[in-house]
Amino acid sequence: MNKAIAYCLKPALLLALPALLLQACAPKADEPLLEGKINTAEPVSLSVVYDYEGDNYVEELTTDSAGRFAYNPDLAGTEADLILFVGSDLYGAYVKKGSHARIDIDGGKATFAGDNTDRCAFVNALYQAYSPWAFKPTPDHPFDLREWNGKLQQGAERVQKALDAVADDKARARYQRLADATHKYYALQTLSLDRMMNQTDNVARQDSLVASIDPNADESRLSGLINYWYNNAQLARPSGRNIDLTTYFVQQINAVDSALTNEGNKKSLARTLCDMFFMYQPADSAVQAFRQGIAPQLAKAPLLAKHVEELAAERAKQVKDGDPLPADPTLLARDGSRAKLSDVIRDKVAYIDFWATWCAPCCREIPFFEKVWQQYKDDPRIVFVSISQDDNRQAWEKKMDNDRPGWPNYIFEPASGRQFLDAMSIHAIPRFVIVGKDGRLISADAARPSDKNIKAVLDAALNH
Repeated sequence: MNKAIAYCLKPALLLALPALLLQACAPKADEPLLEGKINTAEPVSLSVVYDYEGDNYVEELTTDSAGRFAYNPDLAGTEADLILFVGSDLYGAYVKKGSHARIDIDGGKATFAGDNTDRCAFVNALYQAYSPWAFKPTPDHPFDLREWNGKLQQGAERVQKALDAVADDKARARYQRLADATHKYYALQTLSLDRMMNQTDNVARQDSLVASIDPNADESRLSGLINYWYNNAQLARPSGRNIDLTTYFVQQINAVDSALTNEGNKKSLARTLCDMFFMYQPADSAVQAFRQGIAPQLAKAPLLAKHVEELAAERAKQVKDGDPLPADPTLLARDGSRAKLSDVIRDKVAYIDFWATWCAPCCREIPFFEKVWQQYKDDPRIVFVSISQDDNRQAWEKKMDNDRPGWPNYIFEPASGRQFLDAMSIHAIPRFVIVGKDGRLISADAARPSDKNIKAVLDAALNH
């Protein structure tokens, strides 16, 4: 909501000096939509993201040496709720064409000045209260339902306080729907974690929440609820045991298009399904058939069509079995020593685990990884390596100190680690890779240690 413009001159002068009124009250033409300052001693990278009708717009920024940055894109619409990613921290802000806002970030807290501070404060409260990082169990901070429900309640109270301060009735009503939907999303996530971690039977409660989702509401897309709806909608259920993945994903996207009326929600789900299709590393013929199968959806969604082309281009560059490793990242050991990956695995078959302490599925694989390592630890032909992509080095160090693993464990040096993960197209973890003693990939997406066939897989790699 726009704040009411205060009179800058006495009423008698308003008619006589309209140009001066505009000059005095309107934002300066050279002022960005959002400027900010992060309390830092060196330049910091950040990403600014917003959704407009189901399309995501992303801009990468870098602060100057004093931590200052400016965000001034040509907005797709007239206004936007922004998410700011600064490392592993999330912040929010609101911008509108013709207005100017400022955010100052210090010690994980954000303060606002300029226009629409009430809406900036709400968006920031929403994304901080319901940050994904606040609802991710780790080995050092295991899942506890009462604690997680307490976090939900505390977050809801902070969000409601910020919501009550939003002055415009229409904006406040929209934000109320968004807050409710986001709270429901994390309530579902908490129930899912409880079911996974504690084998709790809460299916009826989950089903009840999912049944209340409106799949055509914008807030269902913006909160992530649309994904829960899709997972339970059972659209275009495949028949038979042998499923052609191209046909499956084409059917799913077409079914979404038929089931929904909100074009933004259609685009959001279609983008997710496109991402999933390309994760399976389809052949050229499959990519062409996929494009043809969803041609009507691509024709009405130019940014989705562009995204598919980008995925296809990235796939063409992806490493494949038989390729050499595309980079040689620097690894840091617990004692602070540094090593190159090539030195760690030189002249050996390597079974490499890419993981992070905050990734629950990763941590569930560790006991299996140890059991497999025990079987091969005296075989000089093979080396087992775990490499963490944690941003929080202290969390990784604490995990190492607690577990004391017997096989080599490292954390990526940040810059070279990001380059390596991008070059390997590792966008989700856990991920396991097998490298031959010649430095070439035997399997760019290998079986997990919990796989019942893992010994046969590793024996085959040793005889490769």
